[in-house]
Amino acid sequence: MDIGAFIKYFRIYKGMTQKQMGAGVCTPGHISKIESGHLQVTKDKVDLFNQRLHINIEKELKVFKKLRLDLELWHDVMIKQVNGKIELLKGTIEQNPLIKIETLNGTYKLLKARYLMMKGELKEAAFYLGQFSNKRLSFHMYDYDFQLYYHFKGMYELEKGNPQEAITYLEKIDRDIYSNPESYYHMSMGYHKLGQYDKSLGYSQLALNYFKETFNFTRCIDAATIQLAAEGKNVEGSLQTLVEKYDELIQHCDNLHDHRRKAILYLNLGGLYREVMQDGKAKEAFQSAFGLVKHESPTEDYVSILFGYIDSSLNVDGPVNNERFESLIEEGLLYSRTMKASYKEHLFTMLSIRVHEGEEAYYQYMENVIIPLSKEERQYSQCNYYIQKLYNHHQLDGKKECIS
Repeated sequence: MDIGAFIKYFRIYKGMTQKQMGAGVCTPGHISKIESGHLQVTKDKVDLFNQRLHINIEKELKVFKKLRLDLELWHDVMIKQVNGKIELLKGTIEQNPLIKIETLNGTYKLLKARYLMMKGELKEAAFYLGQFSNKRLSFHMYDYDFQLYYHFKGMYELEKGNPQEAITYLEKIDRDIYSNPESYYHMSMGYHKLGQYDKSLGYSQLALNYFKETFNFTRCIDAATIQLAAEGKNVEGSLQTLVEKYDELIQHCDNLHDHRRKAILYLNLGGLYREVMQDGKAKEAFQSAFGLVKHESPTEDYVSILFGYIDSSLNVDGPVNNERFESLIEEGLLYSRTMKASYKEHLFTMLSIRVHEGEEAYYQYMENVIIPLSKEERQYSQCNYYIQKLYNHHQLDGKKECIS
């Protein structure tokens, strides 16, 4: 930013008009030309503006430029997920009074929204993102900030479980202005949730290339995880090859002491075994995931792991030990309601029916509620799984009738 533009923003920040700035010295039009960069500001004018604004403009301009660099660095460490530096920079930025200048304040609010999403505070993040419908704030945004908004709004919609809306925002990004390839990872996530696995695979590779180039090993695991999940949807893929890739990524998590990412890998591996009806191996994977997160605060992933653990255990053990899962099912129901995750609430309701009312009631609920709801919610993998499970159950029932 040149000195004229900085004078303009500081004048606005101080609540002064162009007329007040130039009173007794020059016209508002003269001030306007200085602020727009069409007229070079002289030393005597700088001294005058220093007096009128009660600042040292050249000194404050250096502070301003440093603050912009801090904002860029804050975004960078959030991408890399360097938690200590994230908090340190947040404190430094928020203590700087220049953050109130509108051209920086918009960037700050966007980054604050991302920070809050990382903390799981979606309601608060929505408050900051919602401010960008304000025309005054939008007027002072850089072109780069508009792209930043599309990226973070896409991330927000993903967190809210709206992949189609997320993709709509992410596809608006102008790559000539905003070159951050991390957004490819979120596009991969969005397309995966929409069942467009080829697109998900392509974008996950772009994200993985970026994380490798920047030596961001933890985010490499993120990109490779979604890539493996997409590969798992390829009916021609080798299950053994996929399992070997999962084992390799799990080993990387052990090397980095990253239990959270390791739990997600076990969750996805359990889902892979579940889809091919290998209930014993699915139970082992889900049980490993549950062991890693059972003492942590509930998140969407925790609820998914909890469901997988209970469901696979009931599939393997049958009704013998149903009672020991009652409290966990109630926990899943509670968290699903708290998170307003109605689809997951129905899944835990199905497990509750299985435990309390038996297998026939369980399969009836699956047929009459879960399968139609899975179609409605576009949970196509789940839908296909339950259709196959129901078919197997009816086939088994038919055989029993023939034997009797």
